[in-house]
Amino acid sequence: MAGQVFDIVIVGGGPAGLSAALTGRIRNKTVAIFEHMEFSPKLQKAHLVDNYPGLPQVTGKGLMQQMVAHCQAHEPTIIKEKVLNIFPGEVFTLLTPGGTYEARSVILATGVVSTLLFDGEKDFLGRGVSYCATCDGMFYKDKNVAVISYTTEGEHEAAYLGELCRKVYYLPQYKKQAAPMRDNVQVLTAKPCAIRGDSQVEKLVTDEAEVKVDGVFIIRQSDPVENVLAGLELESEVIKIKRNMSTNIPGVFAAGDCTGKPWQIAKAVGEGLVAVLSAIEYLETKPKPVEK
Repeated sequence: MAGQVFDIVIVGGGPAGLSAALTGRIRNKTVAIFEHMEFSPKLQKAHLVDNYPGLPQVTGKGLMQQMVAHCQAHEPTIIKEKVLNIFPGEVFTLLTPGGTYEARSVILATGVVSTLLFDGEKDFLGRGVSYCATCDGMFYKDKNVAVISYTTEGEHEAAYLGELCRKVYYLPQYKKQAAPMRDNVQVLTAKPCAIRGDSQVEKLVTDEAEVKVDGVFIIRQSDPVENVLAGLELESEVIKIKRNMSTNIPGVFAAGDCTGKPWQIAKAVGEGLVAVLSAIEYLETKPKPVEK
């Protein structure tokens, strides 16, 4: 895939994302789906779905399996990586822990992120708060940082930062005991509460103490979409869209739960279809870039 510029990339592998990918491939576009977790874990937990036309009395897992199989039969590229940042330009650049990818258009089908942000997290984003140690760790060489992680993936991030930083405070927020760490990585059992500072991060406030740090890395399964794509316009905490599922950023479309209620499978599938047709229409107005 080196040098490839996808026609359409879809961030999220739920019903909206799979619907968009399926139609995109039927329309002979190069399509990539980014999904670092399993496909729609929320739907797979549904004991019974009885309001999806044509498939009565189906389990959530069964419905998801049929959607995935149907989509995969048309061979979209499935990339099991988390999208950390999206940068608009002549083409869109998507940054993941494993590298960068390029696309002519983007469909956001990220679902709903229910995690509450820490007090101060949004204020210090880009000024000491980061979601990727691999991307930003070098800025904290010989400094003190904290890593707050909701997945064991954070242990790898803390280990990497331990090679660069003077001191790393690791705060695991999951039940499994953290693996042994480097000597300069200290595991804290405290609960993080707030991030404080003046123009830059200066300390992390926990329920036990205040920890002086220069940076805070937060590792979640999903990050708020507005933190992934700067400048994306929201309305009542969901992505603001037009009827054709376009956002305020040209070439970026959104579909599914991330656009708001009702949080229903049929609505997500329909929006995924509209989003990809709108993306294809958008592509027809743009010259195809020369691949590297």
